[in-house]
Amino acid sequence: SSGINAEYGKETVTDELLATVRSNISERPSAGIYLEGGPETPVAWSVCYSSGSIGSLHVLEDYRGKKLARALMRHLVRKIVDCHGISPYVVVYADNPVSNGLCISEGWTKQPMCYTRMFKSCQ
Repeated sequence: SSGINAEYGKETVTDELLATVRSNISERPSAGIYLEGGPETPVAWSVCYSSGSIGSLHVLEDYRGKKLARALMRHLVRKIVDCHGISPYVVVYADNPVSNGLCISEGWTKQPMCYTRMFKSCQ
């Protein structure tokens, strides 16, 4: 029953975690990045919760530094805005410098408890 450890980047990927990720990706406004011709296991994923929060953005260690998190976030934001008509927000722990840096570099505004950014639908 392991999952993402509290220490960032020290994930323990289990069959249970991957099953949950696959379920979230298929049932919610969510996204995963899979290797072409590879197994049906995502190397990066993120979900949108019912509150409109983008969360659980994660890239497996071997695939970090390839801008997958950035591509995933951009894709998921467009999907949420265009398909669901809401402007998402992101909750990031203060001691997670990589995710905080990603939000800032993507133009999100830091609020007391989250990052926000207004988006317009392309529809």
